[in-house]
Amino acid sequence: MAPTKEKFKKDRALRFYNEVLGLDRLHYGLFKNSDTRNIDGLIQAQLRYEEFLSGEINLLFPESSDTHILDVGCGTGAMSESLFRKSYLVEGLSPDLYQKELFEKRIPVPFHLARYQNFSSEKMYDMILMSESAQYIPLKKLFAKTNELIKDHGYLMVCDYFVLDHAEGKMAKSGHRLSAFLEEANKNNYHIVKEEDITEATLPTLDTAKIFTEKYVLPTIDIAQEKFLERRPFIFKTLKWFFRKNIAKAQENMILIDSTEFRKNKKYMFFIFKREKTRQ
Repeated sequence: MAPTKEKFKKDRALRFYNEVLGLDRLHYGLFKNSDTRNIDGLIQAQLRYEEFLSGEINLLFPESSDTHILDVGCGTGAMSESLFRKSYLVEGLSPDLYQKELFEKRIPVPFHLARYQNFSSEKMYDMILMSESAQYIPLKKLFAKTNELIKDHGYLMVCDYFVLDHAEGKMAKSGHRLSAFLEEANKNNYHIVKEEDITEATLPTLDTAKIFTEKYVLPTIDIAQEKFLERRPFIFKTLKWFFRKNIAKAQENMILIDSTEFRKNKKYMFFIFKREKTRQ
């Protein structure tokens, strides 16, 4: 039987962030107390996040011209572009067609349209970079695939949020359990070179999202609903009944941008792992 061909789509959420909000990056930001909790403040915090990762990479690889890096879940290509400008031999990977379009317009380096767990390459990388992409890769497959792609004594850099063991409900459904992630890393001979809990610096990202949603998104929806109800009351009520589950789900998902709930149930961590096991 022939293998099933993977199907790829365009991420509508990314298009909204990029084309409507003007955000060039998808990840959380690293905030300072002085940063405003609005789009401009978020942009600055996201740039600081990128500079933080880039600085850590530079500490590991001061000589960049022969360093191969695979940027997993590369988004719009902003991080890859930063590394490219510093002469790193960077490549991007994502299963999203819209990300592919943006990436290839941005920099003349290889882009791989694939899910990480299904990706194969004859090339071995000095570093695998996962900036908020580890959470989307099945845990067993994450390290198994990294074993195939990383050089002996190569580095795996992960910056992402993780679920704490006591977490339940909605907050427990996105992200790997931190304890399980670390256990799997250890099983695969990935030893922690550096770790940092950056939860408090990233939490204002959620506060900013909540402020924006409550100030702009929800009022816009309410106004649109009122206008539609006035003009087409029967159709409005019918559609509202048909989509009642979607509406309820959207309301429940508001907890995902609640920084207080995040702090109770998750941690945002930065890790550098080194692969110690030498191939035979």
